[in-house]
Amino acid sequence: MNVETIVVPQEETAPPRRSRWPLVLALLVVTLLLLTAGAAAVLARLGRPFIASPFNATQTVGVDSDNAAALSKLAGQAVREIEKVHPKGTFIVVDTYRNQLRLIENGTVIRTAMCSTGTGTVLKDPRTGKEWIFDTPMGERIIQRKVTHPVWAKPDWAFIEDGYLPPKDSSERFDNESLGNYAMYIGDGYIIHGTLFQSLLGRSITHGCVRLGDADLEFVYHHAPIGTRVYLY
Repeated sequence: MNVETIVVPQEETAPPRRSRWPLVLALLVVTLLLLTAGAAAVLARLGRPFIASPFNATQTVGVDSDNAAALSKLAGQAVREIEKVHPKGTFIVVDTYRNQLRLIENGTVIRTAMCSTGTGTVLKDPRTGKEWIFDTPMGERIIQRKVTHPVWAKPDWAFIEDGYLPPKDSSERFDNESLGNYAMYIGDGYIIHGTLFQSLLGRSITHGCVRLGDADLEFVYHHAPIGTRVYLY
């Protein structure tokens, strides 16, 4: 009996694949070398790389820093320029951060007073959605008018804040006590005036006006005429 032998062809074994990482790394190294060489060539062509140097804050363009006479002249010019914009005569400065008011006359502070300024809070009318922000205004204003024994016509927010509806009868709005004995109006409803709550001076508790104690208010009132500039910051 003949036995037929069947030979099954075997697949050829593929040779092991070589890793490509050495080639990639070599290309990266060559690329970096070329970039470095190119950068060096550009710098050599255009100039040296930028090197930071100390900044001389006292150096003035066009003025020799060692020339004392020139520097003194320049300082004098600066002082004269500042004097041109410096307030003259009598003016008031209100520091809302420290709650301090200063009355200045011809460059001399003649009165420093503790005051109260705006809270910065927001009040909203629940009926209409109208809002009031109780900030003291910043910037420059002037005393537009002065009144002794002022009467305050309460605006709507004064009632809403206390939980009441604004009255329909305007006579119910008048208050002849809250503003003290003197008032200096600086526009847009803002006033420098007195207060019933002198123990709270020095705090930011007002609706935007500037409050002073009795003695300070009287002094400022009599020394700051209409037209006096008021600087608030």
